[in-house]
Amino acid sequence: MQKANTVGHVASLDVLRGLAVIGTLLTNIWIFAPAGWDSYEIKGEALTGLFSETWQTRIADISTMVSNGKFLSLLSILFGVGMAIQFESALRRGHRWPWRYEWRSLLLLADGFLHFALVFEFDILMGYALVAMVVAPLLRLRTRWLVAATALAGAFHLVMEYRSVLSTQDHSARELPPDASTTGDRVPLPEPVSYVDEVANRLGDFWNLRSEAFVIAPPLSAFLFLTGVLLWRAGLFTADARARRLSVWLAAGGLGAGVPLTVWPALGLPGGDVLVTLSRYTVAPVVAFGYLGLVLVLLRRGGGTGFLGRRFAAVGRTALSCYMLQNVLAMAAFNSWGLRLGPLDSVGTVLAWAVISGILMLAASLWLRRFPQGPFELVWRAAVEAPFRRRDRGRAEEAAAGRERARKEHVDVP
Repeated sequence: MQKANTVGHVASLDVLRGLAVIGTLLTNIWIFAPAGWDSYEIKGEALTGLFSETWQTRIADISTMVSNGKFLSLLSILFGVGMAIQFESALRRGHRWPWRYEWRSLLLLADGFLHFALVFEFDILMGYALVAMVVAPLLRLRTRWLVAATALAGAFHLVMEYRSVLSTQDHSARELPPDASTTGDRVPLPEPVSYVDEVANRLGDFWNLRSEAFVIAPPLSAFLFLTGVLLWRAGLFTADARARRLSVWLAAGGLGAGVPLTVWPALGLPGGDVLVTLSRYTVAPVVAFGYLGLVLVLLRRGGGTGFLGRRFAAVGRTALSCYMLQNVLAMAAFNSWGLRLGPLDSVGTVLAWAVISGILMLAASLWLRRFPQGPFELVWRAAVEAPFRRRDRGRAEEAAAGRERARKEHVDVP
C-alpha cells in the first residue's frame, strides 16, 4: 500500500481535482452560453468588434482543443485514484470490500439522477456510479489481473471507437440534402421554455439523453478508473525518484502524442476527419495523462502553495459541491427562464467561464475557512456512513473494552 507521507499527496490530488472540475466547465460552458436565446442576435457582438470573426473562431477552436474531453478524462483518472484510496482505507479498518463502496455508488447514482433531472442533461455522476459498481470488486484482484482487466476495458473501448469511425465515414459518404448548416443561413434557435418544461423534457427523453453515460462512455471510464488505481499503486503520488520519473514519462508521453493528434485536424492534414471523430474519447484521454504528469511535475517544483494552487486545491476539496454549483450557476445565468445572458460570442463565452470559475474558487476558499469539507461533501459523508454507524460504534466499544481489560490485566497493548 502507498504510504501517506508523500510530497503532499493529498494536496496534489486536491489541486488536480480542482483543475479537472474547472477544466470540465470550460467544455460545458459552450453548451450553456448559447442557451439564453431570446433573439437571433449574439449578445456578445459588442466584443466581436475587438476580435475579428477569424479570431472568434480561433478562440473557440483553441478552447475545444485544450478542454474537450481532456479534463473529464483527468477527472475519471482521479476518480480511480479515489477508489484505490477507499479500498486501502477499508482494508485498514477491517471493512468488507466492496459492500460499503457499492452503497456509496448507489448514493452517487441517486445524486446523479437528481442532478440530471433538475440541472444538466450531460451530468457525469450517473455514469460514474454505474461503472464504479462494476469496477470496485476488481480491486481485490492481484495487480497482474488488474492490469489485464484494464487492458480489456481499453481494448473494448477502442473497438467501439473503430466502429464509430466506420459509421461516421459511411454517413459522410451519403449525399445529404442542402440545409441551413450547408448553405450558411442562420439556424433558427429553439423556442424558450420554462424550467419545469426543461425538467419534463429531460425526463421524457431520458434514455436518449443518457446514451453517452450508459453506452458510449462506460468502457473508457472503466479503463481510466482502473488506470487511476494502478497509478496509485505504482506510487505516482509519492515523493521518491521513481514517482518523479513516472510523472515526467506521463507528461512527455501524453502531451508528446496527444498534442499533435489534437492539432492535426486544425492543420487540414490527411486523416483529420478521423481524428475529429476520435478526439473526445480516444485522443483526449492521451492528453489527460499528459496533463496529469505535467501538473505533478510542476507541483513538485513549486509545491502548489501559490495563490492559484491554493484556489485550485480549495475547489478540489469541495469538488462535488463545485461541480454541481458550476452547472447551477451557468444554468441560471444563461437559460431563457433565468438571467438570459446568452447567446455569447467566443470571447464572451470564455469570459463567462472565467467569471464562474472565479466564483467557485472564492466560494470554496471562504467555505473551507469554517468547515472541513464542502456542503454536499458533508451531507454525502453522513449519508454514506448512516447505515454502518451502529455497527462501527459497536466495534469501537468492543475495541475500547478490550483495551481496558488488557490494561487491567497489565498487558501492554499499543
